[in-house]
Amino acid sequence: FSRGAAVPLTHPTAPQIPTWVSEGPSEEAAVCVNCQNNSVGERCDGCRPGFFLLDGACTKYGPSCEA
Repeated sequence: FSRGAAVPLTHPTAPQIPTWVSEGPSEEAAVCVNCQNNSVGERCDGCRPGFFLLDGACTKYGPSCEA
């Protein structure tokens, strides 16, 4: 990006790229990578199989749920 900004005639960039680099994507277009703590999904808003959402965290089923 910096090379294109320094020499725009030889390294042109799309007009929206400087905004993307400085601000990132819009919240609607953002996609998570490397979800943590047993979460899954494009926004890490779901839980892996065998886990459920409790108090905002993906929690493993306890012994009482294995009946």
